[in-house]
Amino acid sequence: MYILIVGLGGIGQNLARIAVSEKHNVVVIDVDQERCKDIAAKYDLISIPGDATSMAVLEEAGIAECDAVICTTGSDAVNLLVTLQAKERGIKSLTTIVNEPEHIEIFKRMGITIHKNPSAVVAEDLYNTMLRPTINDFVSLAGGKAEILEIIIKENSHAAGKAIKDLGLPANVLVIAIEREDDVIIPEGSTQIQSGDSVYVFVRRNLVDRIFNLFSVGTLGK
Repeated sequence: MYILIVGLGGIGQNLARIAVSEKHNVVVIDVDQERCKDIAAKYDLISIPGDATSMAVLEEAGIAECDAVICTTGSDAVNLLVTLQAKERGIKSLTTIVNEPEHIEIFKRMGITIHKNPSAVVAEDLYNTMLRPTINDFVSLAGGKAEILEIIIKENSHAAGKAIKDLGLPANVLVIAIEREDDVIIPEGSTQIQSGDSVYVFVRRNLVDRIFNLFSVGTLGK
């Protein structure tokens, strides 16, 4: 594949490293000449210093021949302009970081694959870990309306030793998988949860606290 990466922050540099290691043809653009010089010295790729919103710079990068464009800059305006230029040229694989939550819908309407600002994702993850220490990880879906939680079952958890059907889960909550040692179980209602399990639960955002209480230790919350 011929991949264009716009922005050489930490994410852009790591993307370039991975893409080159996978034997793709890579071209990168960044306004910082030193970053461009440094990455060209490290990896077998083309680096172009300049403003990626400039048509001259994009043409120099060979945007018309690209198979994929990935934007990782800290400016949503730059990311949007570049991906729209790429879309006009028929490039199907368009991916970008979205730095401000209020801009997410704009990118979605344009049919661009988006990822939230990684710093915001890490901050949200740390905050949720602080509030709910048995939740090891989560994936936010549908703009935050639902989540997939990974819940670690402690020995004195309310759920330990119980079948899923006996947990009293709300109707729109689903246990989708259980990781037990080296095995992954696709559960049924009769599947018993054991201490040490990692339980993956699909839940609507407004029910997260209730589910946390069902799987936690101590006195059940109301």
